[in-house]
Amino acid sequence: MFFEVKDSDALQSALSELCSFLAENSIPEDCVFDSKLVLYELVGNILRHSGGVATVHGAISGEFVELKVFSSSPFVPPEKSVCSEVYAESGRGLFIVDKVCAERSYTPDGAIKVKIKIR
Repeated sequence: MFFEVKDSDALQSALSELCSFLAENSIPEDCVFDSKLVLYELVGNILRHSGGVATVHGAISGEFVELKVFSSSPFVPPEKSVCSEVYAESGRGLFIVDKVCAERSYTPDGAIKVKIKIR
């Protein structure tokens, strides 16, 4: 599965295609939801904070949904995520990604790679 996301309309399309792909491969609904949430947060951050284009590669690998997200502009989120204050209007996305994913790492070519456990 491959997506190129340039704007919010393309993000919505990518989310829909991701959900269809996972459903067609009999991935449980809770894992589809988690995967959609993670993709939305990672790609949304690239669109908001780097002004670049996000490229997404996704696959089902064993017991995991794996997503690799590349940014056309340099964008590397912090290694460690922290949740924002209760009344802050932003700053929770990476924290949510880390809570949902079994693993978040970086590939040698600069992609953010996440693994979401299939339950």
